[in-house]
Amino acid sequence: MGVIADQSLSAMLRQSADDFLTGSHSPSRLRGWIGRARPVESSLWHDIAALGWTGLLLPEALGGSGLGLREATVLCEVMGERLFAEPFVGCCVMPSLLLTQADNGPATEQLAAWQVSGERLLALAWQEQAGQMDPDLIECRVDQGRLSGRKVFVLGAEQQSVLLVSALEHGQPVIVAVAANAPGVRVEAFAAGIGAQYHVDFDQAPVLFEQALLRGQPALDALQLSLAGGRIALSAELAGQAAGCLQQTLDFVSQRVQFERPLGTFQSIQHRCVDLSIEQTLAKASLQHALTCHEQAPLTQASQAAISAAKARCAQAAILTGKQAVQLHGAMGFAEEVDIGLYLRAAMFGSAWLGSVWDHRRQFAKLTGENPIEAALEPFEASSSSDPREWSDEEFRARLRVWLTEFYPEHLRQNDRRPFLRLRGDDLTGWLRLLNDHGWRAPAWPREYGGMGISFRKQLIYQQEMERAGVGRIIDNGETQLGPTIIKGGTEEQRARILPRILACDDMWCQGYSEPGAGSDLASLRTRADLDGDEFVVNGQKIWTTHAAECSHIYALVRTGKFEKKQQGISFLLIDLSAPGVSVRPIANIAGEDEFCEVFFDNVRVPASNLLGELHQGWSLAKALLGHERIWLGSAAMAGSALELAGRLVTEMGLANDRGVLDRLACLQADLHDYRLFYAQICDRIAEADEQPGPEVSMLKVYISELLQRITEFCAEIAGDFGGIVGDVQIGSLLTDLHWPLMMARPVSIYAGANEVQRDILAKAVLKLPSAPRT
Repeated sequence: MGVIADQSLSAMLRQSADDFLTGSHSPSRLRGWIGRARPVESSLWHDIAALGWTGLLLPEALGGSGLGLREATVLCEVMGERLFAEPFVGCCVMPSLLLTQADNGPATEQLAAWQVSGERLLALAWQEQAGQMDPDLIECRVDQGRLSGRKVFVLGAEQQSVLLVSALEHGQPVIVAVAANAPGVRVEAFAAGIGAQYHVDFDQAPVLFEQALLRGQPALDALQLSLAGGRIALSAELAGQAAGCLQQTLDFVSQRVQFERPLGTFQSIQHRCVDLSIEQTLAKASLQHALTCHEQAPLTQASQAAISAAKARCAQAAILTGKQAVQLHGAMGFAEEVDIGLYLRAAMFGSAWLGSVWDHRRQFAKLTGENPIEAALEPFEASSSSDPREWSDEEFRARLRVWLTEFYPEHLRQNDRRPFLRLRGDDLTGWLRLLNDHGWRAPAWPREYGGMGISFRKQLIYQQEMERAGVGRIIDNGETQLGPTIIKGGTEEQRARILPRILACDDMWCQGYSEPGAGSDLASLRTRADLDGDEFVVNGQKIWTTHAAECSHIYALVRTGKFEKKQQGISFLLIDLSAPGVSVRPIANIAGEDEFCEVFFDNVRVPASNLLGELHQGWSLAKALLGHERIWLGSAAMAGSALELAGRLVTEMGLANDRGVLDRLACLQADLHDYRLFYAQICDRIAEADEQPGPEVSMLKVYISELLQRITEFCAEIAGDFGGIVGDVQIGSLLTDLHWPLMMARPVSIYAGANEVQRDILAKAVLKLPSAPRT
């Protein structure tokens, strides 16, 4: 009930904030301020105070609403979407978090009253140097109730503000309150984004209330909590800016007509918008993770790392979206009369404040070893059952980990030389049979067909533990693709005949989809299967068929009829590769392996009983199969292995002090961290709702395949002269092959539907961009 109540409250807050800002805060009011410090609009500030926003985070004892940071981030997201320019994060979120740590004395009560009523702004002044990330660098001094020193990049330091200032008194850190209009206070204002920032000098300025609000370690802890919460709230605002800017851009390109068609029908524009949508999705995943970590254990190293990752990702999303939005709006995007440029200015400010993208990436790299597949074993109560469906998730993980440690062959583990080794031939079948003998085969198959029948969540744990143990990559189309398709759409005779042979590796299956004229466009395939009595006669060719030379059977999409739509008249046929008329030709790939094959069919006779599903209805079977395929193709295992190799290379090449190299490595680490969060969210959604994957899973395949390519390219680049060597190379204590992973990463963005085609799907199915007119 608590989770439902929280979701309901968040939805109510979002709706009320959206209604208020839509009616009272047009971004057009922000025009005309370029180069001038825009002050806080006092009437609007009093309006949000009347709504209770300024006291949202203050406890009820101080006159506030007693809500948490999660509710504040809901408001911040909407503020970002609607381009609310007033300093809510700097003058509400951060001061409130500070006050909640102070004693509830008269001083705290008065400051809280000003905050709740909106009578005076509270502004946190903690920073003393550009690029400062931590609050413990303090040179301001308090002596006999007078403050001297300088603070920089302060928000809300206006005439009627009260500044909450960090300083030293008798060698101890303190937080004191100082009126911005007090004698001895000099404020320098400058334009920043769509508002203003201030540098503040104190020269014997009198301290309000004649006492510190916080003193000693509690003062530093309160500052840390305030900064952590502020960064999360600012991340939410930046994520909102990215979302609002993208939505305005989608609306614009869908309506703006050029060359007699909407701009949104052009593929180049659609693909740009899809990439921005992926960035926005990653930003929200990283933000939610940071918020959860902070709620569970604030100020821990893991929490701080998550916050830095979120701040960097959300800032990057807002900046990229703002820049692309200006470009996609054309000349109008460059005109101040159009609001879209305001999003870019706001993003530039938010990206820089409270730590830049690069500051936070460096912080993230410093705070985390970035090895998230090493999942800790949780305590569990052992079950007496031998059925894994009845084990808890914790027990399932522990039992599988122990079994893998004992039984997986050491010589088949992935290593630096083969960071994403693929099992083939006898190594593959031997391992699959061992899994089958011990009851660890086919986790997704129902028990009645010989599988484990475990939940989607346990399937995800299964995948994680295989990655953790360094198990070589497995391509077993019989288990992962054909088996589920037969279970869903096959006959009882087919299930009884084929499924046991898949599990025992008596039959090894390859996929026959692509053809020379039908790659990602499978509906254009031309391989024919004509019914002749109780047999089909198959003629045609398949290409890019993975490991066909090592397989005994192929499941193929074939043309069995002609209809108005190309997707009609396609059937799903099971073919024995040893049948007369079948020939297989291996194709060497650019990594030097015969991974792909051409398969030719010359009057091949196939029993009609090998038709899977209804005649002419093979397209629907193939589509259902591809959704789950892209979920597992979205695994970060290969990218994680490649990134571990990158870290080793940095050390072995003597680049551990090269700031440029380390920054690039930190960027890749943060990218993988945020992607893993997004992947987990998609998997959790499918597990909880027990639903089929939607078109958004194409985002997984697009992003992780291109990230893998960027990591392997980084490895080759930093290796210098070694990067040009084909085959094994010794670099310090590291024996590796840089050419092999670099080349093996290239087709990942092609198979299972080229990334360009996936972007087309996302543009139409997720972003709802218009289709190009038919010629």
